[in-house]
Amino acid sequence: MMKIKLFWLSLCCLPLTVKCQQPNLLANSSFEDINTCTEYHAQCAPAAWFIVTPTRVKWPPAKDGQCVMPIIYDNIYAPMTGRTFPYTMTLCSLEAGKKYDLVFWLYTGEYPFTHLDVVLTAADPTRTPAVIGKITPSFSLSGSDVTAKDENGWMLVRRQFTVDDEKRFFLIGNVMAPDAYLRNVEKKLKKSHRSDIMFCIDSISLTAADTAEKGCNSYAYTKSIVYEEHHRHTRHVYLDSLPGNSIPLQSSHDTLAGIQPPPPLFIPPPADTLLIPGIFFATNSSEIKAGYARQLDSFLVKIGLKKPAGIEINGHTDNTATDEWNDALSLRRATSIRDYIVKKMPGLQAAISVNGYGSRRPVADNETPAGKARNRRVEIVLMY
Repeated sequence: MMKIKLFWLSLCCLPLTVKCQQPNLLANSSFEDINTCTEYHAQCAPAAWFIVTPTRVKWPPAKDGQCVMPIIYDNIYAPMTGRTFPYTMTLCSLEAGKKYDLVFWLYTGEYPFTHLDVVLTAADPTRTPAVIGKITPSFSLSGSDVTAKDENGWMLVRRQFTVDDEKRFFLIGNVMAPDAYLRNVEKKLKKSHRSDIMFCIDSISLTAADTAEKGCNSYAYTKSIVYEEHHRHTRHVYLDSLPGNSIPLQSSHDTLAGIQPPPPLFIPPPADTLLIPGIFFATNSSEIKAGYARQLDSFLVKIGLKKPAGIEINGHTDNTATDEWNDALSLRRATSIRDYIVKKMPGLQAAISVNGYGSRRPVADNETPAGKARNRRVEIVLMY
């Protein structure tokens, strides 16, 4: 398969047709600033935004600048898995009883736009398990919120909303149960079409509706925090509990009496990774080779001794086959490891989550046989 260079997409303050009168409460709103991820030691996602899965698809031209932010809205063949929920910390807290304006450009390509959900929380949203269909969004956006369209298919989405109580985090994605139309979309697409349903966002703005609002004293400090935290694709770090990051929810009326906060420190909580190489599996199969059961049992001993609070099992492949095949194979292999663990240690079932990342997260060069072998792996991440 041809090697495709990864590139990342982003949001920006507001398109030129919309005037910004208030400070934008979302950092890197144009997504032009790219983060260097701790997980891969390489540029991988928009700065200040988290849980942004890397993808390799043909993007539309950005509405503004060079980048947009991708969202895996759903999957045609596995509608309950594979979604992403980008989120960020707002640069000022959203205050109870106040109105705010959300404006952004949305591109859905050949897929109909039925809804997109926004979840506002007081604490890091990844503290709550993302059970699709069982999360109540703060509000949902639909076609009635589209106020303009351009010739390239971008839609301008607007919504004014009132906050019921103080919030500090902004999440966007599809948290609802699958729509009926997804069952029919497959018939309209080419057989070679990627199974992930991708939406793109550009030029996002979240501002106070009251033009007298001037932001808050912690605006710049909070921006430095979300820029300096470099985890993007794991749930091992809670943004609201990092050392040096105990920021009180401050309103625009708060004062710091000239006292500057200390520089933030970013030390992630402990997490161990156990690596299962691809040789544990039959070629192009998720079946675990019988000869490696003893080695797997040694992994279970380590897991039992460490007593993790959570276990994330991530499957990975090299780039030899198609994206669809690699995604499915990596998920099947991760699921096989999960099933093996649960069979031996059934009490861990509730703590385990499974992901299949295909070839999207290489740890070595796919141009060499040795590099391909390193990329064919299942990672068991233990969280405490």
